[in-house]
Amino acid sequence: MPTRTALLEEVIPLTLDGYAYSGRVVHQPDARLAPIVFVGGAFQYQNAWGRLEQGCLEVASVITVDLPGWGAADRLPARYGFDFLAEALDQLLAKVAPEPVNVLATSYGTAVAYEWACRHPGRAERLALVGTMSHLTDRVRAIVERTLRLMAEERRAEFVESVIEGMMCTSPRVTVSRRATVVRCLTRALQDMTADDLGKYRDNSLRLLTHSALPGGTAVRAPALVVTGEHDPLSTPALGREAAARLADARFTTLRDADHLVHLECPAELVDLLIRFYSGDSLDGLEYCRPVEYMRHRARGPRSGLNHLPSPRPSEDR
Repeated sequence: MPTRTALLEEVIPLTLDGYAYSGRVVHQPDARLAPIVFVGGAFQYQNAWGRLEQGCLEVASVITVDLPGWGAADRLPARYGFDFLAEALDQLLAKVAPEPVNVLATSYGTAVAYEWACRHPGRAERLALVGTMSHLTDRVRAIVERTLRLMAEERRAEFVESVIEGMMCTSPRVTVSRRATVVRCLTRALQDMTADDLGKYRDNSLRLLTHSALPGGTAVRAPALVVTGEHDPLSTPALGREAAARLADARFTTLRDADHLVHLECPAELVDLLIRFYSGDSLDGLEYCRPVEYMRHRARGPRSGLNHLPSPRPSEDR
C-alpha cells in the first residue's frame, strides 16, 4: 500500500555543465510554513533524512537534493567550487520553489547554502546552518588530509576510525545521546562505501581544502540560526559562534549532549528548534539547548578575516 508521503513525492532530474543531479520534493498540502530545503553534508543523501524530514513535513513541504558530487548524482571534480554547487541548488529551486524558502543546511552543505544565500539575496526566508564553521582551521585540515591519505592507501579500517573520531566526541567522560547506536550505524555506512562513494568523498574533501574561503559580496541578511552540538569536535561551538557573527541577524546555540551528528543524536529536539525558528517563535528557555545568543549588527561588505567580528551579546528575539 503506497504511503501518503510516497504519493506526494516528486523527483526532478537536472544537469548543469553536463553533470547530472536531482532534486526531490515531498509536498505538504496543508503547509503552514514556506518549503524547507535540506542541503546535506558529506554522507547525507536526498532520500535519507529520516526523522528530520518527517518532523518538518508536519508543517511544510520538504525539498531535498543530491547535488553534483553527492549521492546518486555524478561525480564533480574538485576544481569546481561551492559557487557551482550554489548555482546547481538555485537551478533546482527556480523550478520547484520560486518564492522564498526556509533552508536547513548541515556540515559540508552549510558552505553551499551560505554561498547560495549570498548570491541570491531575498530567496532565503530563514537560514539554519547546523555544524558550520567560520573558517577551515589547521586542525580540521589535518583531519581531512589524514582521511584522504588512509583512503588512498586502502586502509579502510583506519579510514573509518579516523572519520568517526573527527566527527564524534568519543570521550567516556562526556554524555552524547545515542552515541553507541550512531557509531554503529556510521561505521557500517563507511565500511559499505563503494568505489564511487569513495571517489565522491575524495572530490568533496579536496574541494573543501581548495575552496575554503567564505564568499564575500552581498552579506546574508535573512534571519539565521547557527547551531551545533555542545561537544562537536569538528565544527566546534567557538567556530560556529564566529560564523554566526558574520551574519546580520543571527542566533547561536548548542544542543545539549550532542556532537557533530546532531541530526542523528537528537532529531526530535532539532526539529522542534527548527520549526520554532522558521515560525518566528521564541527560542528562549528551551531545556535541550544552551541559552540562545542573539547577534544583530550592520553587516559590512567583504571581509578578509575574522579579526573585527563583533562579540556575541544576549538579547531578546524581537
